[in-house]
Amino acid sequence: MNAIGVDKRGIPYMADKTRFRLIKLYNIRNAVTNIMKEEMLALGGDVAKNKGCVNCAVAKSDVLIIGTLKQIKGLIRKLKANVAECPKVALDIEKAIRKI
Repeated sequence: MNAIGVDKRGIPYMADKTRFRLIKLYNIRNAVTNIMKEEMLALGGDVAKNKGCVNCAVAKSDVLIIGTLKQIKGLIRKLKANVAECPKVALDIEKAIRKI
């Protein structure tokens, strides 16, 4: 951004839009995977999960969260405000982001 002359005041607002992440979580309950998928789609990202989560054919699934850092931070905010174990999953995602 500096090389093309972007205003330095705008760079912090755009930076998280340029950082793509792929985060894997393990053994997430099917209802939560469905919430995560819908929320990430609304944010422009995605969540890959076992196909059996939709009709509850599987109780749990590993998930891949696919998106920019901005989208994932949006997912974290939405999960923290949600029900059941969603806030705990949000904390797990935050921990994963810090490790990257």
